[in-house]
Amino acid sequence: MNRVRDAENKRWSVTCQDAADGTGDMIVPLPDDLLNQMDLITGDTLAVEKMADGTIILSPIRS
Repeated sequence: MNRVRDAENKRWSVTCQDAADGTGDMIVPLPDDLLNQMDLITGDTLAVEKMADGTIILSPIRS
C-alpha cells in the first residue's frame, strides 16, 4: 500500500484486545472494509509503523 496522504486515505479506530496468553501481545481486529481496501487475506504479513502522534501505519509485506 502506498502511503500517500490525500483525501483518498481513510482512518479506522479499533479497540485492541489482550491475547490472554501471558505474552502481553495484543490482537488488533481489522474491519472487513479495511481488509478489502488493502487486498488482504488471513495469513498476510503486515509491517507496523507507529508515528509520533500515536497513529499506526499498516503496510502489507509482499514477497
